[in-house]
Amino acid sequence: MAQIKGTVVKITFQNEESGFTVLKLKDETSAQQHVCVGVMPAIECGETIQARGEWANNKRFGLQFTVEAYELCRPATIEGIYALLSSGLIASIGPVRAKKIIDKFGAGTLTVLDTDPHQLTQVPGIGKKRLENIISGWQKHTHIKELMLFLQEHNITLNFIYKIYKAYGQKSREVISANPYRLIDDIWGVGFKKADTIARKFGYAENSYRRIRAGIIHTLQEAAADGHVYLPRPAVVEKAAGLLCIPQEKIIYSIDHAAEEKVVIAENGRLYLPVYYYAEADIAAMICERMKQPKRSVPGCSEAAMDEWLRAYGEKNGWAADPKQLCAIKAAVHHNILLLTGGPGTGKTTTLKVMVSFFRKNNLQVTLAAPTGRAAQRMGTIAGLHAQTIHRLLEFNPRMPGQRFARNKDNPVTTDVLICDEVSMIDTLLMQNLLAALLTSTVVIFVGDSNQLPSVGAGNILADLIRCQAIPHVRLTTVFRQAAQSRIITAAHEIIHGTTPALGNEKLDNCFFLQKDDPQECLDLIIDLVANRLPARYHIDPVNDIQVLSPMHRGILGTQSINRLLQKKLNRSELKITRGETEFCLGDKVMQIRNNYDNGVFNGDIGFIATIADNLGCVVDFGDKTVTYETKDLDELEHAYCISVHKSQGCEFNTVVIPVTTQHYIMLQRNLIYTALTRAKKLCIMAGSLRGLHIAVKNDRAFQRYSHLSDRIREKENFTVCGG
Repeated sequence: MAQIKGTVVKITFQNEESGFTVLKLKDETSAQQHVCVGVMPAIECGETIQARGEWANNKRFGLQFTVEAYELCRPATIEGIYALLSSGLIASIGPVRAKKIIDKFGAGTLTVLDTDPHQLTQVPGIGKKRLENIISGWQKHTHIKELMLFLQEHNITLNFIYKIYKAYGQKSREVISANPYRLIDDIWGVGFKKADTIARKFGYAENSYRRIRAGIIHTLQEAAADGHVYLPRPAVVEKAAGLLCIPQEKIIYSIDHAAEEKVVIAENGRLYLPVYYYAEADIAAMICERMKQPKRSVPGCSEAAMDEWLRAYGEKNGWAADPKQLCAIKAAVHHNILLLTGGPGTGKTTTLKVMVSFFRKNNLQVTLAAPTGRAAQRMGTIAGLHAQTIHRLLEFNPRMPGQRFARNKDNPVTTDVLICDEVSMIDTLLMQNLLAALLTSTVVIFVGDSNQLPSVGAGNILADLIRCQAIPHVRLTTVFRQAAQSRIITAAHEIIHGTTPALGNEKLDNCFFLQKDDPQECLDLIIDLVANRLPARYHIDPVNDIQVLSPMHRGILGTQSINRLLQKKLNRSELKITRGETEFCLGDKVMQIRNNYDNGVFNGDIGFIATIADNLGCVVDFGDKTVTYETKDLDELEHAYCISVHKSQGCEFNTVVIPVTTQHYIMLQRNLIYTALTRAKKLCIMAGSLRGLHIAVKNDRAFQRYSHLSDRIREKENFTVCGG
């Protein structure tokens, strides 16, 4: 092979997923600049490399050097040292300061940085604080480069190498060598297959226990990501054997061994990750303990006193109560825990307003909460009280260890009544933390819509609490006259009852169906609706006022396809930042796709890119906070012109556009189409196939989630249910 050696002066393109890179290399002997292409994940501007490969004449781009292998070298020339130091790799050293340092130390500059960096104080402008930054930056650079050299043969991308270093620091190489499977738990974005590839190259045998245990844990983690709290033992055996490509007998033996080590919890044929087992058991115990508590004596809570107060309230406020609303209000007063459910337009908010007024009239402290910021915003203000997120209620602190909530059983929330909305969104782990932080004397009122999709996280909390039939439950069913004037609401209730709504597209309607059976024609229609027709007809902003909700991520009508086209139509900014093949532009609507406890942003939060800094990162404005993302962290974001129906839970948008076609067959379910429709506040347009809509409405078999919560509650006690 041919060989060239030189300094990287420009990186034209780098795909962080594949590591494929296009760069310009300044030859150290001829000073010519060569275009080099190949898989080079650990390359940065200013570095010196020795590359081996072949010269080729590309028809479009001309002469290129195709790199087959390369080594990172220390720059040996003054020019190379300057390129390295001025590249921005080292904190507090830019082009001007790099020249001053080299003028002082010449070819020995890197030796000074390695052995006696305190000599840098001889350079004008470098004081104690700046020196500390330089030393820290150089040490970090050195360790990262050593890690890159160690891992680059295993095709670990630059993005992951930075994340590994952030997790393990100077011990990165030691940790990975000892147990590559730790990467799965510790580094977001590293799946089992990537960790397994590294482990196999490190010499781990196919049937080693550590590998099989990692496969079992990964199987349960994948199940949790799909919403399951546990998996039946046979399902784990089958899935893990398929993942690991080994006989099921070895999985069975390893499951028993893992259970002995408490790596997994085995209970009556159910296999749990420990965190979900203890969370589920804790929730059941806390629910039962709460129901056993005697009800506090509240002045004015006798039946006669309540009837008189409700009568007077109705007269004063022009409120004609539905019998179920009265039942719910009285149940909230007489029970320590209550489930209040109902579809849109059935008076949940009005019922809560009366409840809050009654409690406050009797000098009880009332707190309103919801799982997410958007859900809390949607809950709004009730009888003068503002809703807050559960995370804020529990005083979330990203710097705390464990679950990072300052409020817990040892430091409980002090309130007389907690009303929590959108309970279908609460997953198992959040419910555990919420209940643990409440006094058993606190009245808890869980509010939700049982027809909506379950939480993104593991569990099916609201459905399980209803299914156990041990907790007082009032379901509101009457659609009030004002709400019944909205075609969105009447169509939603028709869907609940299994009837495909007939959408006649009358001018005064606020819910329409535009038929386009061909997927490409449907896609073209949706792009035109969002970018042109709806803004022109209703004088609304296509980005802020319209949200497209798709049942799936992939496919011609999935979120990925629609986002690409809408970004191209709606954002013409030339200020861009790229991660892999994804391009983010200034002003883009984006969504956080995982919980980031350090930054205090969570899966499903939507914001806008407010600033972009020279392809080094961006700042996203989430409304209540701004968050800075380095380029390597951009995999936490995705475009949000179109989001999945699951990610829309708890949100409310002025205008919603929903593609409904038979292409989405696997996801066409009643609760999914119902959830999508009820996200619309003022206007909803469904586009696609009437057959697809009919399939969704008739399919009331929601995906089964494995959860044992309702049975645990029933097993603990037999309760007499009040209300109904």
